[in-house]
Amino acid sequence: MPLSTKPIVVALNPLHPQALALASERFDLILPGSDRFDTWREHAQGVLTIAARVTEEDVETAKQYGKLRYVAKQGTGVDMLDLPALREAGIVVMNTPGINVKLALGLIIDAARKISTTHARFYAGETINKSEGWGGQTLFGKTLGLIDMQRWARGFPATDLTYVSGLDELLTRSDIVSLHCPLTKDTKDMISTPQFDLMKDSSILVNVARGGIVNERDLEIALKEGKISGAGVDVTVVEPPTRENYEGLCKAGCIITPHYGAAPAEVQEATCLAMVQHMIDALEHGIIRNRVV
Repeated sequence: MPLSTKPIVVALNPLHPQALALASERFDLILPGSDRFDTWREHAQGVLTIAARVTEEDVETAKQYGKLRYVAKQGTGVDMLDLPALREAGIVVMNTPGINVKLALGLIIDAARKISTTHARFYAGETINKSEGWGGQTLFGKTLGLIDMQRWARGFPATDLTYVSGLDELLTRSDIVSLHCPLTKDTKDMISTPQFDLMKDSSILVNVARGGIVNERDLEIALKEGKISGAGVDVTVVEPPTRENYEGLCKAGCIITPHYGAAPAEVQEATCLAMVQHMIDALEHGIIRNRVV
């Protein structure tokens, strides 16, 4: 039987059925549990990962064999990949951004109109008069500030885009601040008390990026003290979020969802296919899409 001439690619996680079919057609595919899986570092030219880590040890082993060229990650977050090691080894990392835009918009609308917080009060037994609902705000004419270091928030329905000189200017000008950046040593606690002090007291903060970018204790204080009007987060330092860990933040008016921006089945299918297509484009055509490093 002749040896395969297809590029060798390892999938570190099980793939969506359609993505698996495409990957199997185009690659000599190594799957979890297969005989070759434990030695993928010696053979693979590409890595497909949904949630599995690629560590410094993985990279160092792969460097000894000189085969690995590309890593493609489903979704936006890449904090499970050792980016410095991959960069130093000259291995290209790609992701599939933009999947959290619709959830971010939902959280923005929810926080602006105070939908979830009003429902929580009603469910707790309060009688809420119609006039109390007038305390919310609409989004017409508001300035949306995107903290998006690698254009991961593409897909926002904006008609007028302006790039500002730095974070402080963005915070002071924006009515809504939405986070779409990776968690790194530079972005950890990037939004803390000094940043909340710069924001408008009518502003809304949304984080669909990673827990740890916003200092959660400082966010709770900012909401309680009225430094900002509302907040919604799909990511927390402790995941999954529990009442024990986040009751105070919820009571302060923050909407919390359990990191499910990519949960819909349609999103999983589309992003898994995109990850495989990125690898095809890179290995077969030398085209790099959504490069991270």
